Formats: sequence, structure tokens, C-alpha cells
Amino acid sequence: MYKENAKQYLEAIAAYGSISHAAKQLFISQPYLSKFVKDIEEEAGVQLIDRTNTPITLTYAGERYLSYLEQMEQLFHQMESELQEISNLKRGRLKIGVNPILASHNLYTILPKFIKMNPGIDVKLIEDNAKQIEKLLEQHEIDLSLTILPIDNENIDYEVLYKEPIYLLIPNDYMFTKNIKTPDYQFSFSYSDLNRQKFIVLKSDMTLRKVMNHFFNTYNIEPHIVMETMSIDNALKLASEGLGITLVPESVKNNNIHKSAYYFKLDIQEYNNTVAIAYPKNRKLTKASRRFIDTAIQSFKTNFDSEST
Repeated sequence: MYKENAKQYLEAIAAYGSISHAAKQLFISQPYLSKFVKDIEEEAGVQLIDRTNTPITLTYAGERYLSYLEQMEQLFHQMESELQEISNLKRGRLKIGVNPILASHNLYTILPKFIKMNPGIDVKLIEDNAKQIEKLLEQHEIDLSLTILPIDNENIDYEVLYKEPIYLLIPNDYMFTKNIKTPDYQFSFSYSDLNRQKFIVLKSDMTLRKVMNHFFNTYNIEPHIVMETMSIDNALKLASEGLGITLVPESVKNNNIHKSAYYFKLDIQEYNNTVAIAYPKNRKLTKASRRFIDTAIQSFKTNFDSEST
């Protein structure tokens, strides 16, 4: 009667009131989801979904079935947590969500050290956009996430690792850079001069794109968007080749070989990447999770201390 993913699927159907909409959000086909539910109904001998109304809803049996699935999941996590505590980190599992930018430029600072210190912990990475990672975290599908603030979900808590500045990257053949001999990281022109200039931006669901939009709105810049990308590395490299202007975090700037471009530091109080580790607010952190957070905090503290000396 129990089937893997049943809780996630029924929650989606209840939330969207439609099997087709739920299937779309779950990235599965409608026929597959319909058959999945019917198989459970036939095995249990009850209807889980009331299909007579629109939007469709769970029947009382469906609500009770989902309630038991939630209890089973909580009991499983309780068992997993207790056994992990007993093993004293000799064995365990840690699921970490991370967006592609942080996966490429920040995770390597933490992960090798953590794995070396805790070889018995099986670490699983889930890479996705910030919105999807936040959803997985709230549903307890992952233990932690390495993310960029802000987080608006009241069911998620976090600990800040560091705040880094954002830079405006302008190819050196643009008119703004004609008289610049060396980059001083201070923009010496009016930001209004960037109006209608070519820009390479990130996809709309990415956190850094929100920073870009805030920059455009603040200075009444109407960008001529020549390309959207999910990769900040692509944006940096394409901009360095003269295809347009972009914005990059300091960690990305420092981890790339950049030529033919100037970088101008924006006001860090207004434009920044605040990187944090997030976790469910109402769920006790496992020993492995706490160890990973402490390792991350110490790793970045050590890095920034060494950079400042």
C-alpha cells in the first residue's frame, strides 16, 4: 500500500487541484501520475481523490492516507537522526541543496574538508535554483542548503557565512573605459550612461538576477538584454569577450581568469551576495548537519582572515 513519492504526489494534487497541473510541477507525465494514484486506490480499496468536482480534492480517506505518510516520514527521520547520533558520526547521510553559482565557486571551500574529517558521512548534493531548493528544504527532502539571502520563508532558518561585494563588469573597448589605465574598482562615470547598453543577465528565477534588476531600477537603466544564462561563469566570459556588460560576485571574479574587462565595485550595503546555510526551523539539526555548518563557518572565517592579512 505504501509507495515511494506518494506523499509528494498527493500533496501536489491537493495544492494544485488538478492532476495535470500537479504533474507539470512534479516534472512527470499526467498519465503516469493518474495511474500512480489509481494503483494505490485499488490496493487500498478506497478512493483517495474526489474527481467529481473542479478543482479536485482529497477524499477523507486521502487525507488520512496522507496524514499517515507524514507520520511515517517523521518517524523515519527520527529513527535516522537517533541512529546517526548513536554512531557518533561514524556513519550517516547528509543531503545538501545548492544553487549552481555556489556549487561552482563556494562549495569546494567546505566540502573537501568536511568529507576528509567525516569519511563515514555520505554526502548527496542536489543542485537546482534557489526557489526549488527552498521548497525541498521546507518539505524536509534535504537537510541543509547553501544559499544566497534573502529567504522569505518563515519555516526556514539560516546562519550567515559571509557577505561579498558585487562588481559591474564592463569590456575594455566600451567608451566608459577609454581613459582608464588601470582598474581602480570605482565607477567614475554616471550610471545613467549605462541606459540601453548591451547586458548579459541571469535567468529571472536566480537570486543574482534580482540584484541586477534592483540595480537597473535604482538608476533607471533600461538594459538591452542580449543574452540570458543560468551560468554566471558564462556571463563573465561572454562579457569579457565584449558581448555586453554584466554583474558578478567577488568570488566569481576572483576564481576566473579575466581579460579585456574592467571591474567596478558597487556599494556593498546595497548590492551584495550574502551567503548562508539554511535549514528547517522546526526540525532538530542532526550532528552531521551541525558539523557541516560549523565547518563552513570556520572555513570561510579562515579564508577571509588570510585574505585580510
